[in-house]
Amino acid sequence: MSAQPWIFHNPVKIVFAPGALERLAEHVSFDRVALVTSPGFARRGLVATIERALGNRLVAVVDDVAPNPAMRHVESQAERLRPRSPDALIALGGGSTIDSAKALARLLAWPAGTSLAKLLADEGQSGPAALPLIAMPTTSGTGAEVTPFGTVWDYDAHKKRSIAGLDLYPRLALLDPTLTLDLPEEITVSSGLDAISHALESAWNRNANPASLALVTKSLELSLAALPRAVREPNDLEARADMMQASVLAGLAISQTRTALAHAISYPLTARFGLPHGLACSFTLPALLRFNAAHDDGRLDALARALGHGSTDDLAARLGALLEELGMRERLAARLPERSSIMALAHEMFAPGRAENNVRQASEDEAKAIVAEALDALGL
Repeated sequence: MSAQPWIFHNPVKIVFAPGALERLAEHVSFDRVALVTSPGFARRGLVATIERALGNRLVAVVDDVAPNPAMRHVESQAERLRPRSPDALIALGGGSTIDSAKALARLLAWPAGTSLAKLLADEGQSGPAALPLIAMPTTSGTGAEVTPFGTVWDYDAHKKRSIAGLDLYPRLALLDPTLTLDLPEEITVSSGLDAISHALESAWNRNANPASLALVTKSLELSLAALPRAVREPNDLEARADMMQASVLAGLAISQTRTALAHAISYPLTARFGLPHGLACSFTLPALLRFNAAHDDGRLDALARALGHGSTDDLAARLGALLEELGMRERLAARLPERSSIMALAHEMFAPGRAENNVRQASEDEAKAIVAEALDALGL
């Protein structure tokens, strides 16, 4: 890889600081801002904090973002925001909120009545740039605050849909780890495993480069140690800060490489059964590491050694132990049907646009075998 040409480009300004939310106004230069968030943040008083900070520059609040945002819901939100004519959006929340805000930023740049389905069908064609976006993540996992992609869901077709474009890079990622201190355990686990998935998926990726691999290594150094601590001690600010930094580093990596087979496997499990994304894309990680390590060009062995392990097998064992410690078997068993129903979706788990990113090319049968191996390891 050392002699291969590569490019790294990420235009997002990143500000990391405990208590940064209180100084939001210093970072907002727009005159008509709309806030996109979910209901809990109004109850926690964070919406009121933003209202005080921005005053009459805050012209609208959309506070009904739901997990895994549906396309129809985002379109409804856009039509409610349109009369307020915002010139920028602020996203306060987890990955679903930032994804919703990206879709809204794109929709609001187009005439009233434009559907997301049309924009997705016409993606790649010229059109107006999305509205500027400021992202304030309240979970540590998706890295959406530094990527040019978002995910929305077509529940009629049981499919995940992606929106992408350089105009969807947020202008600013404002990272305040104090916002994650009262996360429920379920979200801490799922979002944290999402960050670990992003880092590993970027490592065993055909699009990896020296910069992305450096980001991956530091991200995993932080997350593999900090996630169990954050679960055991939810008010440990150092653990929460490490997880937020691990998440943004992994996000910077996938902003260059995109994700791979673990994410392809995850999508039907979320669309069909509502399995939280971080769980859906992480239960296969040990099996996928072993699969990709069989055709390693040296990068995965180097990663394992940088993380203090003698081999990729040792790192895979550590990942398996982490999943066990975090109760992955019980979490999947509570949400998924019998094994036969999971395996019946195997044909939907092989998305070429993701699977082809693997450093080792996989067939549909091999993807199915990886899922089976992962379920066997969990006793499911």
